[in-house]
Amino acid sequence: MTGSGSGAPKRTRFDPPLSDIKARQMGELARGESRWDVLLETVRDGEVEAVRGRIHFVSGNTHRISGWIFLEWREQEVQQRFGEFSAQELWNLLDSLPGR
Repeated sequence: MTGSGSGAPKRTRFDPPLSDIKARQMGELARGESRWDVLLETVRDGEVEAVRGRIHFVSGNTHRISGWIFLEWREQEVQQRFGEFSAQELWNLLDSLPGR
């Protein structure tokens, strides 16, 4: 957090150190010739005492990443929430993300 001119703390973007980040291969999305590896990244956010998660889609040199869309007490709960996404919902999320 950084201070603003009024002395009130201002929340900065959540950006954990790379050493704290864990990513787990969750499968592959495939449609026709299009194939994407799907990874679930999790990291503990000590400020809120919870685990954040976001989804990575990787195809060759193309990498798309969601925002921090999960916030749960434990990593296992983030994985369970990820498991509630259907393949179509993952395609919709992927299609909404800018390419890198």
